[in-house]
Amino acid sequence: MKSRISLLVVMLFMVITGITAENFSRDVVLISNNGRTILLKSSATSFEKKQALPLAIKSAFDTYLFAGIEGVGEGKALLPESARTNNENYFRRLYDESRYKVFVKGEIKDIEKHKKQSDGSYLAIVTIEIYHQTLEKDLISNKIMESEEAKQEKIEEIENQILMPSIMVIPYRKSGETFKTILENDFDKRIAVGKVQDEFREKGITTVDFEAKYNAALRSNEFEVSMADAFDTQLIKNSGADVYVTVDINKSSTTRGSRVGLSLKAYDTATGAVLASKQEAGDYYRTNAFDKLCMFSIKKLSKEFLDDVAGSLANKVKKGSGVALRVSIGGTSYKSLDDEVGGSGFGISDYVRSWLRKNAVKGVFHQQGKTDLAIIFDNINIPNKNELGEFQDSTDFAVRLTRYLKKLGVNASNRIDGNTIYITITD
Repeated sequence: MKSRISLLVVMLFMVITGITAENFSRDVVLISNNGRTILLKSSATSFEKKQALPLAIKSAFDTYLFAGIEGVGEGKALLPESARTNNENYFRRLYDESRYKVFVKGEIKDIEKHKKQSDGSYLAIVTIEIYHQTLEKDLISNKIMESEEAKQEKIEEIENQILMPSIMVIPYRKSGETFKTILENDFDKRIAVGKVQDEFREKGITTVDFEAKYNAALRSNEFEVSMADAFDTQLIKNSGADVYVTVDINKSSTTRGSRVGLSLKAYDTATGAVLASKQEAGDYYRTNAFDKLCMFSIKKLSKEFLDDVAGSLANKVKKGSGVALRVSIGGTSYKSLDDEVGGSGFGISDYVRSWLRKNAVKGVFHQQGKTDLAIIFDNINIPNKNELGEFQDSTDFAVRLTRYLKKLGVNASNRIDGNTIYITITD
């Protein structure tokens, strides 16, 4: 009785986990491609003799869908991993109910059917011809993926909403690390940064080269090198990139092969806000070439990641950018923020608050504190377009406020440091 209950639990677990329980192989190569069909060679191993052959067949499909095959299209995955979990019924039918046979031309030929390996597993090798265009149409009709026309419409819609950002890709720094130590001692992380940057460039993103910026800053003594953390921080802020992306790596090797996992996180350079975060564990491949393993991982990860960045930036256009504002009296000024302006009965700080009510998103801001020498707003959402519909950033916002004060007869200067605007009364 106990054994029957245990078997029932195992079967229930397999039903719940579905296709994710299968250990798909990525040992799939293209033999030929005539446009309508692709002929693939696929292999897989299983410790269950009867599972090796169907696993090799399913691996051919899964690799095409979720990993990409060199020589087919751009060699990139058709679908992100999230499509698997979001459409369980479709992929259960495709794999568990053998619906994949609809997309197979002719006979599936087994080169090796159940060859026993030294570790006790069984190897199966097959050749399989797939109607890949028909499969793609089926994915589109079932709303698993978008057509190229729909993708292009989305891209155009996003481009109409935002200016495409420039991105600087940098290595992830652990506590106590600096860019200097990483560049000198962590060759793998340097390669990973380069591969991520190359992938972004291929997708049409303007990139700012991290190493070039770093070396230029060193040569020009732009920042204080002895203060390593401050140097790294200022390098990012003054890079000219709208977004910076940190890259961390995790590599491992087993008897199945080697893999490189990537962790990417995107930040708004001006505000430090997180725009996107994605991880890819990486598949095992029979190669130790670190650059190729990085390339495989970033190609699986990049589309979803950049879509998230674009979505966050589009949302930023609607909601505005968060900044802090500090208005203060300069050291040589004879004024105070309570001084009346133009015989109106209102002081300088009153006019600043009134201007913010009209120019912040929905007129909302938070005032942290005020004295007669300084007023601090720790959170203001500034619109990303001015009243003429032109894009603006924190610098444009600061200039507009400065000009407004000058029209009132109050001379002022402005500067930007990160996501903080400093307005200084100079009279």
